[in-house]
Amino acid sequence: MCSPPRSLYRLRTCLEQSFPPSDERYGYFNLPKIVYPADPDFSVAIRSPFGNSQPAVVVMAETADDVRNAVTCAAEAGYRISPRGRGHSYQALSNSNGYVVVDCSRLCKPEEFVFSHEEGDWILEGQKYIGTVYSGSGCTNAVMLAATAKEFAPEEGGLFALGACPSVGITGYLLGGGSGDVTPSTGWGSDDVLELRAVIWNGTNAEHITANKEENTDFFWASLGGGGGLGVITDIKTAIVQSPEPLPHEDRRKFLFPLLYFRYFGEEWKRAGLELLRRFLYENPKESHKFGGGGFLHSEFFVLDGIYLGSAEEFIESFGKNYLLQDFPPSTGYHTIYQKLTSEADTLEDVCDGTGPCQDWPNFHGAIIEFESYGEAMLYKLCYQVAVRDDIEMRGTQTSGDWCKDLKISSDNCVSGKYGQKVPICGKREVLDALLEAAYDPESFFNHGGYPEWWLEAGGKPPAKDADNLPTSLGGLLIPDVDVDTLVKLSNVGTGINHFQHGAPMQFSSDYNAVAHRDTAIIIEFLRGEEQRNKLLEIISEHYDDGELGFQGYYNYMNPVGNPNWRKYYFGDNYERLSETKLKYDQYNFFGNVQQVEPAIPKKQKTAEKGDFDRVDSVYMRGVQG
Repeated sequence: MCSPPRSLYRLRTCLEQSFPPSDERYGYFNLPKIVYPADPDFSVAIRSPFGNSQPAVVVMAETADDVRNAVTCAAEAGYRISPRGRGHSYQALSNSNGYVVVDCSRLCKPEEFVFSHEEGDWILEGQKYIGTVYSGSGCTNAVMLAATAKEFAPEEGGLFALGACPSVGITGYLLGGGSGDVTPSTGWGSDDVLELRAVIWNGTNAEHITANKEENTDFFWASLGGGGGLGVITDIKTAIVQSPEPLPHEDRRKFLFPLLYFRYFGEEWKRAGLELLRRFLYENPKESHKFGGGGFLHSEFFVLDGIYLGSAEEFIESFGKNYLLQDFPPSTGYHTIYQKLTSEADTLEDVCDGTGPCQDWPNFHGAIIEFESYGEAMLYKLCYQVAVRDDIEMRGTQTSGDWCKDLKISSDNCVSGKYGQKVPICGKREVLDALLEAAYDPESFFNHGGYPEWWLEAGGKPPAKDADNLPTSLGGLLIPDVDVDTLVKLSNVGTGINHFQHGAPMQFSSDYNAVAHRDTAIIIEFLRGEEQRNKLLEIISEHYDDGELGFQGYYNYMNPVGNPNWRKYYFGDNYERLSETKLKYDQYNFFGNVQQVEPAIPKKQKTAEKGDFDRVDSVYMRGVQG
């Protein structure tokens, strides 16, 4: 069966029949069910912090039946389909030009989540998962964090692996691999998925399927890190992994937000410090898996921050014996900050005052903030990132600029920020409790990204909300176990570390699921322009025998279109299997875009020599125009 020629008339007629005109409005941005380019709401319906594009129509789906109807209308009218969760695609591909966008954000209904408390072994030795959750595909990191915190008691230590931005959608996150603060312990986000439901186009009609390790196994395998493009995911079943056991003498689990500086005093210190970090990540997973997050490689120091699954005492012991804690004399001005929030306290309490546990610790440059639940630790970290820290995080929520007003709490819980906004005091319990409720509500400001209006008006970037050339991301790169000379060169250029994925993610083979790059503990993102990017790429190319062809990319930090080696860059040796799976489920590439796996050419149409591997070319795909 060939796909039909594209017909806007057929598309609109079908959509009007499937979704009769109504005055009803939906969601945070108060949008109608169907939004066309000529509609006044269109600019809001396609808003994205990355790039500008012009889809044919946006459908705000509320149910799996809505998704099925939208897919049917698009396919029968010859249009490609772009599933959209929360619109965080780095190249704005969830709003692809000329596509039918099926927005799934309204499929997120926490009150309909299905939790279980089943248990089983997990990835690392002695580790287990303590439950599962079946959720709608349009949910965000923040919703899943809050729902898990509400379902599992703090002492159970239930972890839902999520990324670093509250408003990022979980479906795109999981389809691209998914790395976050607890990834070293739980595995890639894709590793935690147990089952999917999706709407596909079988060539004749839209079909709602279930995929797991027993049913539609190839669809399941390909969806876990393969970047999507097989259909529209409607539901996801995910494992809730348990945090490591506390120390024998401790009565409950603890969770830290640590910040650690390791300073260089000459080149020998730099080489020694970076080698210690390398060994900790790659050679000591039994201890290092408890730490995840990010940091920075600088010419004069490196920084680590994130989440540590354990107490302050355990952190000091582990990082101390791995020589990652420097002990400075008080006269240097460097000192350790240790705060904690107990269940009885209303705000963070200072612990280090010259007595107590800190007097026996190394006096390192940094801070340890201790919590009694994973939910509180992550909410504190998210609060710090999106409300307090640097400009790049401003696109993470739709705050009005007055966080206390947004969170519906008293103004004494906020202080003035550098743009004149009111930012929350993240360590106060009232703030964390309010953040939990905002995170749980899919329609709250906390669960919607993009540059907020107040920030643009205050002179934030981009300079104008209607900019004609809104830039896309420069993408990122995965760093394998390079030698210390390479780490020194990277530090001399300087680069942020977005996430670590040592530990559990490295326990699987490259074909366990579609996440092929299993030997890389570090993800970096190019945030300081093309000059920095090119210097970093030149350094890393020296590590590989085949130079730039050896680069390993993270699909969720997608580079601009134009890399001729993108198939191997993102998918390694898994591309051929992914392409064959694409042929089976989406032969005419209805769900594809310019940086998704193409369907393989059917064997009967191949003209290449036996054993060669080809993909559908532009002639074969001419029936679907995008």
